[in-house]
Amino acid sequence: MSDDREWVIQNAKGKQFSYDSAAEAVAELPEYGEGAVVLTRSVVRGLFVTKPYEDWQQVAPPDSRDAEQ
Repeated sequence: MSDDREWVIQNAKGKQFSYDSAAEAVAELPEYGEGAVVLTRSVVRGLFVTKPYEDWQQVAPPDSRDAEQ
C-alpha cells in the first residue's frame, strides 16, 4: 500500500480528465476554457485497489497564489 495524490481537470460541464502531476494539470488548464478547475485528492493505492481518503479539493491557480504572497 502507498499514499498518493490524484490530479484532474474538471471542465465547466463537469467532465474530469486525469493527470499524473499538479504541474501537468495546471499547464493544461487553459486548454479546457473558462470554468475549468484543477482538483486533487489523497488516495491509498494497493494491489488492484485505489481508495480515496479525502474528497476532491480545488487547487488555486498559480497566478492567484502569487498575488497572495
